[in-house]
Amino acid sequence: MSATQTTVIRALEIGFDESELTELRRRIEATRWPERETVADDSQGIPLATMQELARYWATEHDCRCC
Repeated sequence: MSATQTTVIRALEIGFDESELTELRRRIEATRWPERETVADDSQGIPLATMQELARYWATEHDCRCC
């Protein structure tokens, strides 16, 4: 960048309608979960319990407005 160029940093504002967030939470809570893993390790991917806990957090605790 030359001495004549300047960089301007602007705040990024993102807005969500409350109805959209409500719908997202409803859809997360309505997730149809697969059966539990057939092995004790992570060879079949992320453990079901971990995904369920993450979904519970996103549906009930996370506030995307704070980001």
